[in-house]
Amino acid sequence: MSWQRNILRVNLTEGATSTEPLNMEWANDYLGARGLATRYLYEEMDPAADPLSPENVLIFANGPLGGTMASTSGRYVVVTKGPLTGAIACSNSGGKFGAEMKYAGFDLVVITGKSDHPVYLKISNNHAELLPADEIWGQTVWYTDEWIHRQHQEPQMRIAAIGVSGEQGVRYACVVNDLHRAAGRSGVGAVMGSKNLKAIAAHGSLGVNSENPKQFMSAIQKANGVLHGSGSRRGLSRYGMCIINI
Repeated sequence: MSWQRNILRVNLTEGATSTEPLNMEWANDYLGARGLATRYLYEEMDPAADPLSPENVLIFANGPLGGTMASTSGRYVVVTKGPLTGAIACSNSGGKFGAEMKYAGFDLVVITGKSDHPVYLKISNNHAELLPADEIWGQTVWYTDEWIHRQHQEPQMRIAAIGVSGEQGVRYACVVNDLHRAAGRSGVGAVMGSKNLKAIAAHGSLGVNSENPKQFMSAIQKANGVLHGSGSRRGLSRYGMCIINI
């Protein structure tokens, strides 16, 4: 497993961040990013909370293989109470944001409250800070990505952001990362917008470790062989995949 054994807590109401150890008992019992993040949400949020209120909890999470060479290990999930259905929402996305979040030192980012002004969260190597986002509020995710990269001059930084639909509380708004990847289910972008959080920018150099690297790499090679010969791979290679995000 590639757990960093750290979670980042962000209290937007207070403008404060803190870190704490990952609950490894939960990590072992609820295998995978979705299960683990849902366990944290269950414990920490009033189930009667309005999805677009400060009382809702927004969680970005990596799985136990995040940041490794395993296939699909770059994915991350966003778990919250979804405004589209009023139920627990889990939306996931590919790209490189999930891996950079792990390399920055965190398995989960747990976000509570609401900022009194637009902000974005920057995380890197066990450090986090909230920065003003007034200049990018009202802008597209593409403009936001370019603007944040320009501010920090770090080409390897990966950014997950919302556009105007998320800011305006559209109940099917997405969180878009790496410009063209989207956590597109259940309106998680609207929850992010309701908290005045425009984006999360992640970059790290901490890497991840495996308890048995040789055995792990052997398992990866076997799994890749299965995937390489699968009908799904051939279909995707030939026809591609189209997801429409409004």
